[in-house]
Amino acid sequence: MKPSLKYWIFFGAIYFAIISIIVASLIGAWASLNEAQQIALGEMFNKLVPFPLLGTITILFIIGALINLLFNDYIVPTLKLAESARIISASNPEHRAKIKSSSKEIQYLVEIINQSADAFVEIQKDVAGKIAVAQAALDEERTRLAALMSVLPHGVIVCNTDGQILLYNQQAQKLFQDNPDAATKNSQTQGILGLGRSIFSILDRNPIVHGLEMLHKCHASGRTKMVNNSIITLHTGLCLRVNMAPFFTEKKSKKVISGFVLTLEDMTLQIESDNRRDTLIQSLIDEQQKELENICDATASIRKNPDLDQNERQFYRDKIDQASRALQLKLSEARESYALHLHALNKSENVLADSLLEVISNNISKRFTIKVTTLAPKDIWLQLDSYSVVQAISHLAGLLSTHLNISELLMTVTANEDHSIELIIAWPETAASQALIETWQTIPLLTDSKGNRVTLKDTLGKLSGSISSLTGSTGETTGVMVVFPPIDQDHRLAMQCEVEHRPVSYEFDLFNRREWKELGQTPLRKLTFVVFDTETTGLNPSKGDEIIQLGAIRIVNGQLLYHEVIDQLVDPKRFVPQESIAIHGIQPALLQGQPTIDKVLPHFHTFVENSVLVAHNAAFDMRFLQLQEEKTGIIFDNPVLDTLLLSSVIHPNQDSHSLDGLAERLNVTIVGRHTALGDAIVTGEVLLKMIPLLEAHGIYTLADTLAAAAQSPFAKTAY
Repeated sequence: MKPSLKYWIFFGAIYFAIISIIVASLIGAWASLNEAQQIALGEMFNKLVPFPLLGTITILFIIGALINLLFNDYIVPTLKLAESARIISASNPEHRAKIKSSSKEIQYLVEIINQSADAFVEIQKDVAGKIAVAQAALDEERTRLAALMSVLPHGVIVCNTDGQILLYNQQAQKLFQDNPDAATKNSQTQGILGLGRSIFSILDRNPIVHGLEMLHKCHASGRTKMVNNSIITLHTGLCLRVNMAPFFTEKKSKKVISGFVLTLEDMTLQIESDNRRDTLIQSLIDEQQKELENICDATASIRKNPDLDQNERQFYRDKIDQASRALQLKLSEARESYALHLHALNKSENVLADSLLEVISNNISKRFTIKVTTLAPKDIWLQLDSYSVVQAISHLAGLLSTHLNISELLMTVTANEDHSIELIIAWPETAASQALIETWQTIPLLTDSKGNRVTLKDTLGKLSGSISSLTGSTGETTGVMVVFPPIDQDHRLAMQCEVEHRPVSYEFDLFNRREWKELGQTPLRKLTFVVFDTETTGLNPSKGDEIIQLGAIRIVNGQLLYHEVIDQLVDPKRFVPQESIAIHGIQPALLQGQPTIDKVLPHFHTFVENSVLVAHNAAFDMRFLQLQEEKTGIIFDNPVLDTLLLSSVIHPNQDSHSLDGLAERLNVTIVGRHTALGDAIVTGEVLLKMIPLLEAHGIYTLADTLAAAAQSPFAKTAY
């Protein structure tokens, strides 16, 4: 109940009680008189009435003055003092009560509370000193881990068993940054890499789940050191080699897998480099044939005409010399190119059959004018050296293109009755000689780590596979069938390896997070927030004002993630008034060439998925977003918290609920005020300090918070 309402209830109750006593006394006195006395008193009534009436009015003013003194000097200061004490104990120990009251008792209580706050701060400093010693050692280990993560050549992502991201390094972040060129070619949207987000928003779910199942199976069989390998292609065109290793925790004296670490190796550039190398080989073959024909023509002309004059003979000699030099130059280029490929990628990894065929098809289509048709079930897995297989089949396509001029290849993958995997490569319209197929199988394409030359037969031999020709009715070869053995799920999908011990041990809260229940019942401390703010051309979104800057920052597990932010200027396509510029300082020249709001909102919408939106005076910012729904089709249906409303809930007796006033009360340093990202960061820090104050009011969950905010007197503000 508000103090003002209490004031009037208290005032009315006392006044009613006094008047009731006076009236009751008069009635009692009147009843005790005899009839003659009552008649005599009635004749004097007109003269007696003004005095009781004047007394009643006097009593009214006296009671009002006393109650006003009581409320202003005792009740309201006590409520403010209670709010200050709660701020000191729950959020800002440096805060001190400053209460205006003429009451010596209240001032004495203020001094006692402030002295207690000083003692509390001293105790905190003593505890903080001890914590700092332990934290220094932890920070040293954290620094080592950060240094290790930063220098690793590959991306690293750590996840819990639900696929939520716990940690990642910059190399991983670079792999998943938006590729504008790829985005224009593919309409799919890729999730954002960030703490607390799902790994399945950026990587295909099936290989990750499959790998985790294999790790669980191998762990159940008694092995604890495992790494699972797979190859995954992204819609942006990247081809990643993914290694998965598990984390373990003790539960009921039993080790269980509680998470996994992924290392990501970008194979795209190497595959492209190999394509360039193979293109050079093909070019070398074509140029050799051309130059050799020139040499043969020149030597044949000299032999047929032994009586050539000196000029003609010199012409043919120059022709032979020119062709020889061209061959020498091409061979030199080929030697330099092969120097970059001395070591084959002979690792064995798990790959989906349809993904492998897609990679092969893309390679062949880019290098040759050959149409490739592929067919493979979604659930067939292969364990092989995908790099060698891709290069070998692409080389076969090159031979067929050069010697047979084929225009189409058919590739299918099936599983036979023995669970072996059969890869069929067919060119039904043209027949090839068996000699050409034998040449393809025996030409060394790569070298292993020891420098030994490796052929396709060698590669298949290591995999216990085989290759056979498919012949037509005339005996000519119209295709080949490569057979890969069935995968041993226990021994081959999760290969044993020694993992170097790292003297680093961390507890990640997300490791222990269960599946989220109904969002409304989730504690505030467990929610993921996106705190945002906008700068605009004016204060009237319904009258055409537009957003000119959008800033946002994520909060996960009570931590502001300063590396996961949005700070974007927006071209409003309209005039920016000078009075608005005076507030935010954004000159119109800075907005020229910036993306428009319809280009910015899709990224922001992805950024805020599965999170609670937070803003100060959120009704204002949300109105701007709602007015864009019809234009962009983007709807923000996230739950929204407003720190302005929450301030009025936890500090109903304070005079100011502005962001500056809140920051001052909660000891939040303001940096970059009236910039979108600066205000979002301040609001985020304010929110984190509000959570313990909300809990002190019995407000623990999102549902509790939304219900309390709805009761705020500011909740009905509209724009």
